[in-house]
Amino acid sequence: MSRIAVAVLGAALAATAAAPVVTTAPQAAARAVAARAVATRAAARRAPAARAPRAPVPVASMPGPTQNCPGTAAASRVTQEPWAQSALGFSDVWPLIQGRGVTVAVVDSGVDFSRQLVGRVTAIDLTGTGLQDCLGHGTEIAAIIAASDIRAQGMPFEGVAPAARILSVKVNSQDTGSALTLAKGIRDAVIRGAQVINVSITTASTPALRQAVDFALRRDVVIVAAGGNDTSSTGTGPFYPASYPGVLSVGAVDSTGALAQVSDLRSHVAVTAPGVNVTSAFPGGYQQDNLTGTSYAAAFVSGVVALVRAHYPGLSARRVVARIVATADGGTGPGTGNGLVNPVEAVTAVLGGGSAQGLSPSATGSVSVSRTLPPDRTASGALEVAAGALGAAALAALGAVVFRAGRRRRWRAGRTRIPAGGGPADRPWP
Repeated sequence: MSRIAVAVLGAALAATAAAPVVTTAPQAAARAVAARAVATRAAARRAPAARAPRAPVPVASMPGPTQNCPGTAAASRVTQEPWAQSALGFSDVWPLIQGRGVTVAVVDSGVDFSRQLVGRVTAIDLTGTGLQDCLGHGTEIAAIIAASDIRAQGMPFEGVAPAARILSVKVNSQDTGSALTLAKGIRDAVIRGAQVINVSITTASTPALRQAVDFALRRDVVIVAAGGNDTSSTGTGPFYPASYPGVLSVGAVDSTGALAQVSDLRSHVAVTAPGVNVTSAFPGGYQQDNLTGTSYAAAFVSGVVALVRAHYPGLSARRVVARIVATADGGTGPGTGNGLVNPVEAVTAVLGGGSAQGLSPSATGSVSVSRTLPPDRTASGALEVAAGALGAAALAALGAVVFRAGRRRRWRAGRTRIPAGGGPADRPWP
């Protein structure tokens, strides 16, 4: 190329570089958006990652019965079968299910040593006072839920779901505590994988508590809560979290089936369970026939929930609650809800629709309980024969369980001692 051509080309390139760049409005907007996106990605890389809610890591725990606690009187053994165990007859479903694979959180005062819970307790302490249970209340609740069956060793006390695991979430170390700590305990129990949460504590409604309950329900966790005790120190309800929608709330009955004098009438109650002169384990031994309150009634129902969740692992928390309410023995007056919880029916009943797991999602509609499955009218003859044989075997096994429970459950819920006007009876505090 000649020197003249090179000079001309260089001049043209220089002129092009010096000329102003013309950009249309759409092009400018697009470039601005792209620049902001680049800046946003760069900022995200520099910013620390958002963290999910965290809870203390549970530790395997079985504190000694006197560790850092004042001495408490406890019986060394149980001498006769408690009336509550006999009345509910929950051991009749153990050939089918014992609660294995289900974790029940006991949000309470801690869980202390019990030989019937060894190896199945993990614990979180939110109080800063240690994992031990100086009150004994949490230990009593946990044992009613999940104490192992050692009747063969001469101990006629056992929990409802003896293969379930317990997550102890300690939220109080005295008879009183903080509603904020209770709310955190519920959240932490959810985060740490509990499928059932027992709350045998009552308080007034607070935003934090309501949010914690909603958090648990959204995570498909069943919350079982004591309906509350009417005493001179607690006053009268409604109590919470029992009265929140979606919570399986529990009232207490005595050995005659009557509503316990202490059981609150203003809280929402879904079902009842034994809650007068109840027996359970206690730090250093047992409390026999001397525990009273809706706290203990809630524990029995939590055990039933564990059985149902283990037997129907695909059933949602809402449907578990509906199944337990639908299969209860029937209400007998104010404060009794749908009546005494029925563990055998809750596990084995075939509900409306012909499915052992089926339950109408309607909270207000009635649910039929049937003992037989509807026939399959579309099956071929060979399939009908096979299905009939299998169905007969299954129903025979079911019938054996129910028949044993029927013979054992001669105890029936009695009428409540409530005036005709619906007001509270004039009764002494226990």
